[in-house]
Amino acid sequence: MVSLDADVQAQLPFLRGQAEGRMTDRCDIGWERPGDILNEETGEYESAFEVVYSGPCRWRTGATAAGEIDAAGQLLTEQDETLSLPIATSTQVRKDMVVRMTASLTDPALAGIKARIKGPSVGSYMTARRFSVEVTT
Repeated sequence: MVSLDADVQAQLPFLRGQAEGRMTDRCDIGWERPGDILNEETGEYESAFEVVYSGPCRWRTGATAAGEIDAAGQLLTEQDETLSLPIATSTQVRKDMVVRMTASLTDPALAGIKARIKGPSVGSYMTARRFSVEVTT
């Protein structure tokens, strides 16, 4: 009997390598703690950032939907954003963590973007961890 499962398992390291090869962006991911560090120049408390992942990633923007909000008469635009990370090195990334994009080989405008991870990314035969994210700045 032929087992497709065994063939896929055998190819998984190669396929993960291919996915990681497309991760030309860089990010830091972690927990942002409420402000307890006083910035003496501004007089405001700054939040602390506890990094659990720092490394390559891939940022993708999916479908864009626009609609008008009746209450404020404003146009609201919503995009589906996906952050892909290497399987082996991103096991500590969790829902509600903060993503700070630090660099991008293909789009310099990504650097400086902050987002929050909306949900977990787990599954069988995955070539990358793909997290749905919401841009916060």
